[in-house]
Amino acid sequence: MHIELSDLSKRFGHTIALDQVSLNVPPSSIISVIGENGAGKSTLLALLGGILAPDEGLIRFDGQTFSREVLELRRRLLFTPDTPLMFMDRTVASNIATLADLYDARVENHEAELVSLLEETGIAALMDRSAGSLSRGQLWKAFMACVCVIQPELWLVDEPFASGMDAIGMGVFRRLVRRMTEAGATVIYTTQMVDLAADFSDHVCVLRHGRVALWETGERVRELIAAGPEGQENVLRGLR
Repeated sequence: MHIELSDLSKRFGHTIALDQVSLNVPPSSIISVIGENGAGKSTLLALLGGILAPDEGLIRFDGQTFSREVLELRRRLLFTPDTPLMFMDRTVASNIATLADLYDARVENHEAELVSLLEETGIAALMDRSAGSLSRGQLWKAFMACVCVIQPELWLVDEPFASGMDAIGMGVFRRLVRRMTEAGATVIYTTQMVDLAADFSDHVCVLRHGRVALWETGERVRELIAAGPEGQENVLRGLR
């Protein structure tokens, strides 16, 4: 999926959350969106996911203008807020099956990968538990099983590294994301951890006061961080 943002703006009352953001996102890549508190990171993901509508500007997927009303486009992407949205009164197994149906996906097409993920994360033993009975970290692990089946072309993830998952879960998350992008998907996630973003992304987008302050490769951001003791702060300021 080729993603283009053209002069994207969003306001909440007198607050400008995003101000004329334009980006050309390369397909099959991992993009980290970082910035100070209130920089517009979550708003950007919500616009890309169709949760919010822009006040100005356009979003295009493969040249087609994105509209929340176009179900065909929405089925190609998956938006995950900081706490995954699942049916809390249903079991983990039921959630996987239900979300697969919503996205017109077939569980058996990803059976081997799914079984491996469930066993590695420990969720295999919790398949009959309701989603609402899980801890936040377990909920994230269960949701990754849903993602494994859905295989969206665009996965939008808000603060995955603040998910409460343990080191095993985070390792599974990284490998899942890598496999998805190797298969052609694009993953865009937000974080406030500059060094982590630089290590786990193909491109880093820094938002500051609702604008794009920096767009660089992960490799280049690592160089900027290593340039001095204030490297991470300078990256957040958009300084090269």
